[in-house]
Amino acid sequence: MADLVTIKDIARLAGVSIGTVDRVLHNRGRVADTTKSRILKIISDTKFKPNLFASNLAQSRNYRLGILTPRPEQDSGFWQLPHKGMQTAAEELSAFSVELLFHCFDRFSPDSFRKAARQLMTNSPDGILLAPILPQPAEDFVRDLSPELPICCFDSDLPTISKLAYIGQDPRMSGRLAAKLMRMLVPPEKETVIIQAVNLDEHIRGREEGFRSYFPADKRPPVLEEVHIDSRETCFTFLDSLFNRTPDIGGFFVANASVHRVAEYLAEKDRTGIALIGYDLIPRNREFLERGVIDFLISQRPETQGYLGVRTLFRHLSRQPVGAPHVVMPIDILTAENIHYYMPFEAIGNTREFN
Repeated sequence: MADLVTIKDIARLAGVSIGTVDRVLHNRGRVADTTKSRILKIISDTKFKPNLFASNLAQSRNYRLGILTPRPEQDSGFWQLPHKGMQTAAEELSAFSVELLFHCFDRFSPDSFRKAARQLMTNSPDGILLAPILPQPAEDFVRDLSPELPICCFDSDLPTISKLAYIGQDPRMSGRLAAKLMRMLVPPEKETVIIQAVNLDEHIRGREEGFRSYFPADKRPPVLEEVHIDSRETCFTFLDSLFNRTPDIGGFFVANASVHRVAEYLAEKDRTGIALIGYDLIPRNREFLERGVIDFLISQRPETQGYLGVRTLFRHLSRQPVGAPHVVMPIDILTAENIHYYMPFEAIGNTREFN
């Protein structure tokens, strides 16, 4: 068994982080006596032996990973989810001196992206994890980098650049799945409307194109743009006007995490019998899913995307096999009936690595 046991196994058996096990192994930092005793007993029982190569590697250098994403509070707090996965990966790799350099930008401002990117490069990162939701400034930024600097994209792909890996969902297929679900809910005589909350993202456009492609060419739902749907006042004004013009709406498809704003409107205005489908398990979306206002949420596992992005960059920098250059996330359908059984990110364990 000794040859099979890893520091990750010790941490799992002890119910602690990898960093805590590392502190016990190297007798550094503060660890509660009871926790230390529990870890030492597991080490003894499993006959665990530290990987000398990994130990030498950990002491040989630091790994500074640059993170370029929108501000955590934007898109209804969606970006907090991949950040959580990144921080989990960094904690697991704490023995290897992995440091995350977060530089966040306003997702609606190319100038904000450029400023964050310039600030990041002053820190001389060893690799970059990038959410290229502003395609043109992201492409311009990467084009000026050294080809030796590894780039990993997540959430949205940037096919035009050379990169180590892309980690994310197939947006077009997730959109088609949403349309299939919608057609099960909305009678043919009713209107279905797509609300486009952002207008630059490649993956948002892919979702909308996939959704519309599921319908016959002469019956494809219209795309209505409202980039500030996160604002309650803007959303309510937008939907009041929409219902005045089109009272016979039977379903809404919101191609990002802001679907909870539409749900809030429908609930407060007591507009029942309208199908609602959106993305991402942020707290407000979960609330309206459990209440039955949102019919389906599609999850793209953003925590796992962030987690794998950090792990992929680390494996490359430490000269370990990286795996597939295109890691596609499962398309999870969440409902009020199955949400309580949906496995959270922390409980996924070793299945988090899809290499």
